[in-house]
Amino acid sequence: MFASFVVTLRPTVATTIGNATGKSLHGLFFNLLEQHDRALFDQVHAAHQLRPLTVSPLLGEFTREGFRRRVSPAQVYAVRYTTLSDDLFNALSNILLRKFIYRGTVALDGVEFKVQDVAVEPDQSRGWGRIATPEEIWERASTQRDVALRFVSPTAFNQREMNLLFPVPRNVFHSYREKWNVFTHLPIGDEFIAWVEQNVAVEAHALSTRMVWFSDFQKHGFVGWVRYVARDATPARLKEMNALADFAFFAGTGIKTPMGMGQTQRITRAIERAFAELSDASE
Repeated sequence: MFASFVVTLRPTVATTIGNATGKSLHGLFFNLLEQHDRALFDQVHAAHQLRPLTVSPLLGEFTREGFRRRVSPAQVYAVRYTTLSDDLFNALSNILLRKFIYRGTVALDGVEFKVQDVAVEPDQSRGWGRIATPEEIWERASTQRDVALRFVSPTAFNQREMNLLFPVPRNVFHSYREKWNVFTHLPIGDEFIAWVEQNVAVEAHALSTRMVWFSDFQKHGFVGWVRYVARDATPARLKEMNALADFAFFAGTGIKTPMGMGQTQRITRAIERAFAELSDASE
């Protein structure tokens, strides 16, 4: 089971928090999980494996004060957590449901936030909440030759101990396939990546670079949208490409997805045209 939870938060006081909200929300997640199920916490926290979750940065309107952000009880904020395993889905559902029903609070950078809402339905979360099984994603996957993705939070890839700041097709689809093969029972073979390298290209993009703050360092990443097109129309390969593009919504893209990076959304042709028009208008 894959799930995307959108949690609405309201601070109890006006104050400032650090810039590294993705890392702080990652820490919050693991603190809550450790209190709920220590065995699952140990399993998920194991450093040698792909982690079955992604975490967004704190979303909302902020004013900056030096290297900190001011939050106010007059505003609501949100965080998006996605889970890629049944165990983690069940645990997070229980944790968040209790916090919501009992109007509980959570601490972020030492600041208390009330849990105002928890949404997993698209129409209650501006399209960012959703639940799906691997089988549903696979069965619904189309065989269209073009795929467009939007990178909402800064995204990057590790390449020879450096950051790669462009969505090269192989890197993008390898990122998804690696998680898909770990967290589903519908494996996609190595031949798919070879096919991507030979047949999939970037046809259009509108990307820019952003800084991501962590507690003691920064990284750069790209945001914006990209459209890929496949020259080969083999149905089996196209179905795999489209299934992985749909999976990106839950899996995220690239490095440090559990700490705010790589939040990704597949976009329709209509949305893509709107992005292109905005890009043209800004030139």
